[in-house]
Amino acid sequence: MIKFWSSKNNKNIDVVLIDKNSIHKGKILFEALNNLNKQVENNKIPEGLFSIPFSYIKKIENQEGQKDIKVYFNSDSEEELISKNPITKNEIFNHLREVIPNMNYTKKIPSFFKYVKPQLFAILFTSAIFVWSLYYAIQIENGVEYVLEGRAGLLSLIFSIGLLGKIKVILLFTLLIGIAVYSLLRKNKSRSEIEQLTR
Repeated sequence: MIKFWSSKNNKNIDVVLIDKNSIHKGKILFEALNNLNKQVENNKIPEGLFSIPFSYIKKIENQEGQKDIKVYFNSDSEEELISKNPITKNEIFNHLREVIPNMNYTKKIPSFFKYVKPQLFAILFTSAIFVWSLYYAIQIENGVEYVLEGRAGLLSLIFSIGLLGKIKVILLFTLLIGIAVYSLLRKNKSRSEIEQLTR
């Protein structure tokens, strides 16, 4: 038996279909919804949908407050099952939990560090470049001369930034680090309970 869900957006309809072996997802035009209903009633999967066999799936995530379910499959592929209605989204996830065999279920709020790890790394990396560039800027303003040898790389980039001068370096990295901190705070604000199915 095929179960399906639809969610209207501005231009068309997002659909998610689940049969006994696969997830099927895609977009259809408003006028194609009746035809889709008829095909599902006849136990047929409409053409033109993207399919993910259950055997390919590695992990499924359903995060509270988000409008999509993330499906991770193969080695590094990811798809989203979109539903603006949280009740429908949870219904899809719970159905997947029932029909996909051999998947472990967990439910927890991720740790701060794990959830904002990319943003923390960006702040640390940018701060390191800032300190290094500021060092060159101060040295150059104090009359120290440098000669770069060999191939251009990160060192030459940092040196070039240092040539901007101390004030410009401080202003530039205040902006960059400020953006990274804002991104971290915004990301952490969305931290909420996540249900997972994993192999």
